[in-house]
Amino acid sequence: MTIKDKIQSIINSKDSAYQIQQLTGVNSSIIIRLRNNKRSVNNLSLQTVEKLEQYYDYHLVPPTTNLINGQLSHFRHRLINILQELYESEQERVEEVDAPTDEPAMAAVIEQLFNDVLDDQSEIDKLDKLYHHKLDKKPMA
Repeated sequence: MTIKDKIQSIINSKDSAYQIQQLTGVNSSIIIRLRNNKRSVNNLSLQTVEKLEQYYDYHLVPPTTNLINGQLSHFRHRLINILQELYESEQERVEEVDAPTDEPAMAAVIEQLFNDVLDDQSEIDKLDKLYHHKLDKKPMA
């Protein structure tokens, strides 16, 4: 499936423009204009395309194993977006001339946290197993 097909699937989905905005950071007006054919997918910025592709990959693709994986992906996607926004705002503050001396350290910590979340699929898998163990009250494998 091409990126353009993924974005078209988002446009055709029943997800509200507000919900998409909350999960991606892409302004809901862009989604609305795409849905009303007042804006072309070909004219989207690279950053917008990347965010919408991640939304498709984490939210619209049916989970391969079960519902909880989809919910964990949804949570993970939202967390990544929040951390990205926080990291970008800290980077802007670090670049200011009057930034306090501890700002570079804060930016480094946020960057490390962001990278840890991206690389933490194994931890999500462990939580998924634990969740199912508690639901089913079966011994863990």
